[in-house]
This record gives sequence, C-alpha cells and structure tokens, in this order.
Amino acid sequence: MPAMFNPTRTLVVLGAGVYLLAWAVHAQTKAVRPQVSIRPFHTGVCQLGKDHLLGPTHSANDRLPFVIYSFLVEGTNGQRALIDLGVKTVDYCNRMFVRYGLFRDLGPTHPPAERFPDRITQPHGNVFDQLRAQQIAPSEIGHLVFSHLHADHHGMHDATDGGAAESFPKAMLHVSATGWKDNLGKRKDGRWNSYVDFAFADFLERSSQAGRVRFEDSATIFPGMRTLYLGGHSMCSQAVLLDTAAGLVIVASDDVYLYSLLEENNLPEIRTAPEKYRAALDRLVRLAMTEHGTVIAMHDPLVWETYQRAGKDWLPALKLVSDRAVHGYARRRGWE
Repeated sequence: MPAMFNPTRTLVVLGAGVYLLAWAVHAQTKAVRPQVSIRPFHTGVCQLGKDHLLGPTHSANDRLPFVIYSFLVEGTNGQRALIDLGVKTVDYCNRMFVRYGLFRDLGPTHPPAERFPDRITQPHGNVFDQLRAQQIAPSEIGHLVFSHLHADHHGMHDATDGGAAESFPKAMLHVSATGWKDNLGKRKDGRWNSYVDFAFADFLERSSQAGRVRFEDSATIFPGMRTLYLGGHSMCSQAVLLDTAAGLVIVASDDVYLYSLLEENNLPEIRTAPEKYRAALDRLVRLAMTEHGTVIAMHDPLVWETYQRAGKDWLPALKLVSDRAVHGYARRRGWE
C-alpha cells in the first residue's frame, strides 16, 4: 500500500535540507575566508599603579606590569600592516607619564636612574629593531592601523614631528573617523586642545592632505583584516579583527588592558564615559563568545610570554587565557 502524503513531515524534511545547505555554504565561505597572520612586537615595558588604573580606592604601591606592543599582520597576498607602533624612544613618554603622575617619584635623594623605578624601558628594542630582526624594511609596510592615538601607541619620539610613523614612506594610515572628528572639534586658536599629541595631530593633518590617511570607523584594511569602532577607552579607540588559521583574533585596543581586569569586570579609570566603556566591553565579549574569538589584551605581559613560550602555536595557547577572561566577565555580567 503506498505511503500517504504527510505535509508536516515533508516540510520538516525540506526545512532540514535548507538548513544543511545553508550550513554547508556558511562552512565553505568560512573555510575560504582570507587568512592573515599576526606576530607581537614587544616595544617597551613599564609599571603602573592600581590607583591609576582602577581609582583611588586602590594602592599606588600595588604595581602592575604593562607591555607596550606593536603587532605585525601579514596577508595572503603579501600585504603587511602594523597595528600601533609602540614608542620609538622612551624619554618623551617617560617625561609625559611622570608629568601626569603615572610613575612613582621616589624623590631627589635617589640617583636619577632609580628615582622613577616604573619608567618605560625597551629590553627588546623598538618597532624598527624588531622589523629588522624579521628582515622587513619599513618601506614594505603598507598600512599603519592605530588602535587609538595615545603616545605609547602611535610611536612618538620627541613631540616635534610624527615620530616613528614618519619612517614608513609607503604606508596608508588608518584612524577612527569619530575620534578624528572629536579631535578637530576641540581645535581652537591653532591649538588642538585634546589628548592627541599636538605634533602627531599636525602630522596626521599633513598626511591627510597628501592622501595618506583613511579616517574610517569599522573599515576593511585588506582581506582578513578590519576594524571595529569601540570608543570606550578613548574617542578614537577601535579594535582590529583578524581572520587567522586559529580563528578570529580581536586586538582589543586599550578597552582591554589586562586579562585579569576583564575577567574580574574591573573598568579602568581612563575612559570616555562609564556607559561607553561598558558598551565597548560588552560588544567585545559577545563577539568573542559568538565567534569563538581570541581577545588580545593590549598591554598584558601574558601575550608576549605566550608567544615566547609557544612559538607558532601561540594563538591557540593564548585562547585559553582569553576564554577564561571572557567567560569570567560574562559570568559577572550574568550572561552565564
């Protein structure tokens, strides 16, 4: 006896078929998505106090190590980019950080080399030293992507020019449009009146006139590399999203300083506004959870230590650290 037509069963079968087809297309699309590689450059290290990071209820004597990074990104078609430049030399940033009270001053009775024990040093050299070690000339870098425009990220030297960025003759510079608009809006009587170093802002303006800057939010740099506007740490802060062989990598700008702060749901004091910082963290964590991504905390020594220990497998090893921080934050937000 022939089987009776069952419309419900037919719809279920058709629905399952459509789902499987969609999943196969998604998997195939994901499989052929251009992949890039990323390598950290250690361009300096200093110590900052918890009072500066988390507010006056924390002790200034409780110091946390901060590594200053640049990241080399290489695409499948020979494209090369740097995310941030670190510091070219340390004197300018050290003087600035002393002026802002970020470093301890032990007083004039101490020898000059010991008076500021938290100052930036460069045990691995600057970004040029590390490019040289990889046998890469600055002229081979096609893009400079700034996670934001604080001096320890954009390569300042002595506040008279564009610093390290001046030495990349073929690079397109990428800066948040929202952050740059905010910077322009504060200019008055020929002065910038913002947190962006005046000489670097002048350099960006000159470079823009020469057609060498792209002011964009959430833009594609090249296949496998794109930005995501955040605006939590500063008005110009943006994450950089990378499609790698190890999955999605999220270079989080200073919206994530350290994995421990993210895991413990501690919001640093340097921020545009608490609600904007919170929104930026929520966005980053949800993205990491949804896409199984690896967050790179922008100043965490664990990034360099993992790279040194695990070599080519550093991203899968770092994902264990990232996952712990991401899920710790999610639990404290009541998402898990």
